[in-house]
Amino acid sequence: MNRDFYFFRHGETDYNVEKRLQGWKDIPLNETGIAQANELAKVLSNIQFDCIYSSPLLRALKTAEIVSVPHHTQVIVDQGLKEWNLGVFCGKIIRLTEDSADTPVDINTDIVYVPKALISNDDFVPQNGESYNMFAKRIHDTIFKIAQNTDAKTVGIATHSGIIRTLIQQFTNLKYPRSGTPNTGYIKMQWNGKTFTLPEIPDWLLHPDNSRVYGH
Repeated sequence: MNRDFYFFRHGETDYNVEKRLQGWKDIPLNETGIAQANELAKVLSNIQFDCIYSSPLLRALKTAEIVSVPHHTQVIVDQGLKEWNLGVFCGKIIRLTEDSADTPVDINTDIVYVPKALISNDDFVPQNGESYNMFAKRIHDTIFKIAQNTDAKTVGIATHSGIIRTLIQQFTNLKYPRSGTPNTGYIKMQWNGKTFTLPEIPDWLLHPDNSRVYGH
């Protein structure tokens, strides 16, 4: 039996406004983010969620709780749904540079210059963090665990832009837009018992300026 999974990003935070990488920093929704989550709850009010899973990070969990209200649906916290752990880059404003001489990276400033060549290495592990490959495997394993162990027909998952980007890269041929997943943007994916597909492509994913970006 096919199951529907709705992966939705959290609402806005002050770090989003400041263009700071959040990663595992536990930043709450700001007033705009709460309003966005309430609007998302209205948009998804006709979806009969059997359950909603959430990242434990406040910005995602609060979004999940708001979305769950019209459905009287239980919110299940799963540690595996946390954003990419960017380690020492968390909380920093990142500027990408073409100069490979900018290594080792100086993390003692608010604005950190990071060589593109370093970031494009999927095995690069930020201090106290995880590589992109480590992160992608965690997300793959978590999503498959949920899909294989739930009897729910329709599942909501409150999570982060990095997770949504990784799902798109793992299960579709689409490129991820430079603009990223908008706050409370979502994708609907189907689980057929073996893998995920993306039957409907949202407008934000069709943005013409496509490029891989460092997650936030």
